[in-house]
Amino acid sequence: MRGTAVHPHRLQQLVGSVPDTIDADQRAKLLAHVQASDRCRVRIERVNAELDRLLDGVGSSDRAVDLARELDGLERVQQRIDRRLTALVEELTSAPRAVTYDDGVPA
Repeated sequence: MRGTAVHPHRLQQLVGSVPDTIDADQRAKLLAHVQASDRCRVRIERVNAELDRLLDGVGSSDRAVDLARELDGLERVQQRIDRRLTALVEELTSAPRAVTYDDGVPA
């Protein structure tokens, strides 16, 4: 299941597509989603590296099984978090915004 996380570059693109005009609550919600996604990705990388070492014969096979189970759960969680992040970004980028002319009057 490797490669299920949103790539950090794609994560930046998603977040970058959100208008600067969102309010503070929306920005906090977006940041919480981004941080959760990123932390899960980092944890997956760490567990994967440790699992690889164990499967290379450097450690306990019981620990390898435990790590494989943890990795499976983390990858599922990553997919869920990333789906929620993507849905939030879509919500924030598709919200109707009033267009105003230079005089401040809505179009």
